[in-house]
Amino acid sequence: MRPRWILALVCLAVSACSLSACANEPLDVAPIVDLARFQGQWFEIAKLPRLTQAACTGTTAFYKLRDGGMDVVNECHLDKLDGKLKSSAARVSTTSEGQAAKLSIDVGGFFGDYWILEVGDNYEYAVVGVPSRDYLWILSRTPKLDQAKLDGILARTRAAKFDTSRLEFTLQAP
Repeated sequence: MRPRWILALVCLAVSACSLSACANEPLDVAPIVDLARFQGQWFEIAKLPRLTQAACTGTTAFYKLRDGGMDVVNECHLDKLDGKLKSSAARVSTTSEGQAAKLSIDVGGFFGDYWILEVGDNYEYAVVGVPSRDYLWILSRTPKLDQAKLDGILARTRAAKFDTSRLEFTLQAP
């Protein structure tokens, strides 16, 4: 009986490792990001689920340039577009790698990667994610993103091994 138990544990460990294999794969970022052009208001179009964003609608992020990075304020309305306003602030900083696209985020003493994977030619949309592929945000300067652009973004994020089947599309005011 003991060998089957050990075999089951080994199989479980191998499965867990294969599921997290993409965390070890390189993740490309936008080759050039002008943080001055990135600042301003963004509307969240879609995201991979996060407990801290549960029940959020009408989610926006406002980035303001500062020395060494940006300050960001996220806002959403709980449960419905006119629901209670929820707000949080964070600091996004450039990393030692010197690439403007590879940022680090500080949310109340919790630090993590915050990489700009893609920006539109005119900074009309942006895709932000993390190397583990656990988090992903699709952002737009307007509450709605052109469907053809969105389809292209989804195809590229799928190719980068993000689980786009889990994406939640954010309700925005018209």
